[in-house]
Amino acid sequence: MERFIQHESLFIRHFTTETWPYPVHNHNHFELMFIHSGSGYHELNGVLSPYRGKCMFLLAPADYHTLIIQKETEFSVLKFSNVYLDGAVNESVKNEWNKLIDHLLVVSNTYDSCLVESADEMDKIDHIMRMIVREWEGGNTSNEVIFYLIRSVFAVIKRNAFHQMIPDNLPNGNLFIDIMNYIHVNIQDPESLRLSSLSKRFNLSPNHLSFLFKKQMGNSIKKYIGDYKFKLIENRLKFSGSMMKEISNEFGFSDLSHFNKFFKNQGGINPKEIRKKVIADQ
Repeated sequence: MERFIQHESLFIRHFTTETWPYPVHNHNHFELMFIHSGSGYHELNGVLSPYRGKCMFLLAPADYHTLIIQKETEFSVLKFSNVYLDGAVNESVKNEWNKLIDHLLVVSNTYDSCLVESADEMDKIDHIMRMIVREWEGGNTSNEVIFYLIRSVFAVIKRNAFHQMIPDNLPNGNLFIDIMNYIHVNIQDPESLRLSSLSKRFNLSPNHLSFLFKKQMGNSIKKYIGDYKFKLIENRLKFSGSMMKEISNEFGFSDLSHFNKFFKNQGGINPKEIRKKVIADQ
């Protein structure tokens, strides 16, 4: 399998084609592929999915893909790395962006549906993507306009992803969106995610909060937090150059022993094995 290497922290392409010009490949960067029009099949990690009209795909560096085009297709593709953030914004905005990417990668790998199903919302993203391309093709390749337009795209995706995780007929649906958003934002702070802290934050007794979450979401709130944290750590191991100790500290573990135990209990594998596999696949 080919691996496409990009040295720029951000690169944007817009093109229309009847034949996909690339073989099955993965990348050393993240990629948001937006399809404005056309039809065919997208093969992602060996799974073939049809596309028709407006749709998009979020790919992590380890993902491999190709397309089978049946009807001429128009693409806008954003290729970016975490380095894109360096020097572009202050530390608080950088952390906010990283958490947003973390969330979308977890959701896109967990749910087998399009992250944005609303035609109206897809039209909005279509419009923003065309604005991004115009800025880029106009030579404004490193300005704040592009940065904030890209963040707007991901904010719209996040808004829709949250709502699609919650059934329309779910009682207190907005409450669970707020709870999950709070968990995602504070996932690196174990103290904030204790049941006592969550119950105080949402003005519910610990028992009532546990009962509601389990009844409506199908899993305990503890399991939801553990699963989400595990997937984020797995992404760090796969996609970042951070040392194991740094990742352990980032997620509030007291030492590497507790970090390794958590990861092994959640995924049945030692975190070092994840790193070895990534190196072997490159």
